[in-house]
Order: sequence, then structure tokens, then C-alpha cells
Amino acid sequence: MSNLILRHSLPNANHRTGIAMLQFCIETVAPDFDMPRTHIDDFTWRDWVDPYIVDSKRTITVRRNNIRFKRLQELGVDLVERKDGIQIRLAVFELDMHWRDALSTYASRHEEHCTDFVQDVLKHADRAELIDQEGPTKQEFIEYLETGLLERDFREMF
Repeated sequence: MSNLILRHSLPNANHRTGIAMLQFCIETVAPDFDMPRTHIDDFTWRDWVDPYIVDSKRTITVRRNNIRFKRLQELGVDLVERKDGIQIRLAVFELDMHWRDALSTYASRHEEHCTDFVQDVLKHADRAELIDQEGPTKQEFIEYLETGLLERDFREMF
């Protein structure tokens, strides 16, 4: 999920796509998994999905702009606002590092953030027992995408 989002393959849908891929991944090992509806109920979205996405976007933005943000911080700027009104308080982030180090440091931080989100999804779905279960191999996941999804009614999912 983190890799899909970080690679930014779909500029305006990468988080939604990441959440859909998460659902497919979980269904690979638990076919009866019922994903909490993150796209139907606005309150559910705002309460626990939206904060995850906002924090994810903050991390991604700092990851790509640590050098620029470090310079802004040196000029006395403490708050940066990206599109969609997402505010980034510069003092919260370590900015004094080479851009390559920032890419790996914040990629790790983003992966941890996604892991926390997955655990939250499993708890919301009342499936906490899956937290410690081993995920699918790449081959199992590919096979599920190729065969298992064909059997599903996509209207149900979206």
C-alpha cells in the first residue's frame, strides 16, 4: 500500500487505490473479510480515514521537499500549506538531511503509517485476529487479482 502511494502512479487517486489494494490483499488470506465502508459514510471517512490520508500527504510532501522546507525554516517560516489546505508544521519534521536520506527516512515513516492504518482497518472490521497473520505472497496476490476478483460483483465494492 505504501509503495503504491509513494510511487504516485495515479496522481489524484493513489490513496483510494491503495485502500482498494489493501482490501484485495486482506481478502487473499480472508475471503470473508468485509472492508469497513470508507467511501459511503462521510462521518466514517472524516473520523478515521481522512486523518490517515492527510498525515500520509504531509509525509509525502516533506519527503519530496525536505531541502526546500529546510531553507524556508531557516528563513523563519514555520507553517507550509499544500493543496487541499493541508498544513505542515516544519518543526515537527527532521529536515536537515540529504534529499536521498529524506527519501528513505520518510518512506520508512510512511510504511509505518500505512501499517498503523491497516491495523486500524482490521480493528474497525472486527478482524483484529488478522493483524498477526502472515500476508499473501506476491504470487498468491497476483493469482487472487487474476481469478478471485473476476468472480466478484464490482458494484458491491465501489
